[in-house]
Amino acid sequence: MQVNNVSNPIAESAKSLSEGLNQAREAGKSLTKTIENIQHDGVEVAQEQLQNKKRHDALDEAKENSLIYKAIQEYESQKNIIIAENKAEIDFKKKYGAKEWAKVLELRAIVEKEQKENAKYYGHKLKDVQRVQFYCWFAAFIVTCLLYWFNVV
Repeated sequence: MQVNNVSNPIAESAKSLSEGLNQAREAGKSLTKTIENIQHDGVEVAQEQLQNKKRHDALDEAKENSLIYKAIQEYESQKNIIIAENKAEIDFKKKYGAKEWAKVLELRAIVEKEQKENAKYYGHKLKDVQRVQFYCWFAAFIVTCLLYWFNVV
């Protein structure tokens, strides 16, 4: 009996198929690991951006609530007004002279005084009107209740 050293083509095909499947499985594992790493990196970036946004929002809120920032904003606003008034004064003096500017300042004082008096007077009158409106509403309520009580309505 002679032993055939010729290999079996079916066995060779099965062996080749097995090696191919093993290589495909290893490639799949490698691909899965790469995808998981990319997802992990994406999550880390998203968390970092969220933390940065929270820090930025907290800083904005702190600035908004901080009295020093409010004072700085008021200072900048007042500074702009003062600069505009100084420019107006210089332009007016060039055009009309310093004596006329003194008259403007007198008129300004008179206008400010009138505004304060009007605010005080009309503010007081507004309170009187509101009080009268309340009394009228209350009287109408009483009359409506009485009409309802006596089954007129």
